[in-house]
Parts: sequence; structure tokens; C-alpha cells
Amino acid sequence: MTAEDLSQYVGANADDAAFVASCWARADALVTAYVGSAEVPSAILDGATLDVGAELYHRRNAPSGITQFATAGDASPIRLARDPMTSAYPVLARWVGVGVA
Repeated sequence: MTAEDLSQYVGANADDAAFVASCWARADALVTAYVGSAEVPSAILDGATLDVGAELYHRRNAPSGITQFATAGDASPIRLARDPMTSAYPVLARWVGVGVA
């Protein structure tokens, strides 16, 4: 997977290429650091990185973590997760395991 895959996933414009590349690099670093030395299937790892990258990309349009989606009749504000890894944790948990203090 590459930043181009992320660009297609989020429907980014060509003008956003540098920002998408930055989001992809950060997402890759976050997922790689979380996984560490665990052996995760590449399809799962790619999907988790794509989800994290999308979360980082969409934050730009969510000042203070609040966004609003235009839907028929209901356009209520929604708070985005503060941790961009929120969607990746349950997907990766099977391979990474749960930390115990």
C-alpha cells in the first residue's frame, strides 16, 4: 500500500498529494510502532494503516475534533476520536495482544 492508495480511499484531490503523503507516513509510523515485532498478515497491516491514514486525513476538516456530515434531515455534529489508532486497535489485537501492567 502507498500514499496513492490512501488518496483514493479518502477521495483526495491531486492538490492534496503532499498532505496525503504526510498522513500516510504518520499512519505507517504509528501502526509500525504499535505492532512492534508481532507478526501481522500484510493485508491486515495494510488495512489498519489505511484506516489510521484516513483518520489523520479527515482531521484537517474537523476543527477541535468536531465534524459535521450533511445527511438528509440530520446534520448533527460528531466528535472524531482523539487517538487516530482507535480503529486499528481492535483489528490488530489478535496479533499484538493486550498489554498488562
